[in-house]
Amino acid sequence: DVGDLSQARSYVAGQSSSESGYSSGGQNPPNLNTIDKFPFASDANATDVGDLTQARRLSAGQSSEESGYTSGGYGVGFQNTVDKFSFTSDGNATDVGNLTQSRGSAAGQSSSISGYTSGGEPSTIDTVDKFPFAADSNATDVGNLTQARNGVGGQSSAESGYSSGGGPT
Repeated sequence: DVGDLSQARSYVAGQSSSESGYSSGGQNPPNLNTIDKFPFASDANATDVGDLTQARRLSAGQSSEESGYTSGGYGVGFQNTVDKFSFTSDGNATDVGNLTQSRGSAAGQSSSISGYTSGGEPSTIDTVDKFPFAADSNATDVGNLTQARNGVGGQSSAESGYSSGGGPT
């Protein structure tokens, strides 16, 4: 145990810069819009550094070199929003685009140039969406998982995105 978030919560999205970790959104139980930041270099509590555009849980997280992204989730119904917040200065997120469909419980992956959101719910989804980091724009459907599933874990290598686990609704 190296520290605490600014408030207890579950169903958060995670993002990483080269220096800090971030937790965005979540539930405690109301849905929350909090963006917390904690340092990698020392053990310390997280600080609230901004807000998402909507309070929501079950979102996917993606990271570019400069920004964190929170995609989809469940707020007032399932959401298709892609939010972006800066790693270089603390502040609120901005809505920079939409996923191809509203969903939560999806996995997030990142390449050096794009963010990906795969799987999710409602009515279990197999879609893999891709959105660019270089420009604010909507996601495009670039493929499908081998089977529809939600509650998926997301991983990224330098060349590929991975979705592990998950199950039907």
